[in-house]
Amino acid sequence: MEIAVIGFGRMGKAIALGLSRANIDKESIIVYDMLPEVLEEASKLGFKTSESASSAARQADVVIVAVKPGDVEKALKSFADEVSGKVVVSIAALIKLKVLESIVPKSMVYRAMPNIAVEINKGFTALTPAERKNDVVEKVFRALGEVMWVNEKVLDMLTFFSASTPAIVAELYDAFLLSALKAGVPYHVARKAIATVFQGVGALTALKEVSSIRDSVITPGGVTIRIIEKFYTYGAKQKLIEVLRDAYEEYEHMLNN
Repeated sequence: MEIAVIGFGRMGKAIALGLSRANIDKESIIVYDMLPEVLEEASKLGFKTSESASSAARQADVVIVAVKPGDVEKALKSFADEVSGKVVVSIAALIKLKVLESIVPKSMVYRAMPNIAVEINKGFTALTPAERKNDVVEKVFRALGEVMWVNEKVLDMLTFFSASTPAIVAELYDAFLLSALKAGVPYHVARKAIATVFQGVGALTALKEVSSIRDSVITPGGVTIRIIEKFYTYGAKQKLIEVLRDAYEEYEHMLNN
């Protein structure tokens, strides 16, 4: 199976690298980017490159459109004649299926919303439309991590709650790291310990309720209960919920305009 990645920015590159780490031959991953220096980078990484989006699409069975939302229409039009009967997957936020299908009406069009962890095959990707699941689309993105088919409305929500979440989690990680450094923990020790905690708790949440994980660490009169007490005294959890709520309201405004 030949896969074209149109756009080798942060997400396009992450997808291509993740696919190659899933033992998909780099010669089967055809990259196109409008910037020559980016295309050169892709070539140096071992990927097959193409001089145009239409050429890349012509060679591929699956075309992943990884350009910015504002460039999606132009990209699709540039290779529309090459993708009749082929699978086309857009990872662009905000651009609805009906818009995509109007540009490439003879293609099997899907939307995907991955997050940056696909680069190391630990990502989560929402796929739509759920009513016409496609085994090829699922196979491609399952190589990058977890996959779930959802309706388009939920996918748009997950743009905020999944695709954007790694940046927020990184900020939380940084807060723990800086606190550890301030307390005197050596940098390399703090970085390793905190990263491992985040990974481990993430894995545990798939098996246990969050409250169960918390309660299993707390002991009467111990260190953890004192930390949790401060968490609520300072209103940290409520403040984070408010921050996310306000940010989501701004995102909803973007969706509706």
